[in-house]
Amino acid sequence: MTSLTEFPLFSDLPSELRLKIWGMTIHNPRVVHISCQKAINKLRREPTRYVEAFFSITPPAAINVCHESRFEALATYKKYFQTEHSPNYVYLALDQDTIRCSDNILEHFGPVEKRGIERLILDIADAGYFGHFNMSIIKDMVCLKELELYTDEGDLESWRGGNERILHGDFDRERHHDPGWVCPLVRIINRDTGKDMGVIASAALIPGWKAGWVAGLDTS
Repeated sequence: MTSLTEFPLFSDLPSELRLKIWGMTIHNPRVVHISCQKAINKLRREPTRYVEAFFSITPPAAINVCHESRFEALATYKKYFQTEHSPNYVYLALDQDTIRCSDNILEHFGPVEKRGIERLILDIADAGYFGHFNMSIIKDMVCLKELELYTDEGDLESWRGGNERILHGDFDRERHHDPGWVCPLVRIINRDTGKDMGVIASAALIPGWKAGWVAGLDTS
């Protein structure tokens, strides 16, 4: 007798059925946690911090099962988060996977990742500095559709208000500065309770607006 997690006759199934089963596992959206190892380049006049390697502990299961599953998986998953300092990489399908990481890693994303990621979850280290360091990067993520920000309430008595107000204000200022920017759908979530603290709709304040546009005339 075999357990419910074993199916020794799988290899005897028709190939068309096996491929369909692999496809069901491959086209299953994942939340992929990304971390990194940082280092400091001391050879420059002003030492700079960089990422030696990115890591993920959740590779697609089909990649490592057998040759057949790997062949099918590699048609969907591609290598991302590669650096010149390490052979590490992370297999992702950016059209279906959600990336989750600390917001202090965002500045180290490469151009390919910035252009391709559609869904992103950020664990906020300090809401007070989030907009200063990250808003321009988020604007460069042209395919980003959904963004979740996990934070705590912060200092509700502060003149800036709690963290939800601070983060909401960062996006409001950027949208007014660039009314044509199509902001992703943003959810600000309490990391302690898992409840929504605020939502920002996905839209441009003035669809089609661009710098130099005045009273309906393009002066660029």
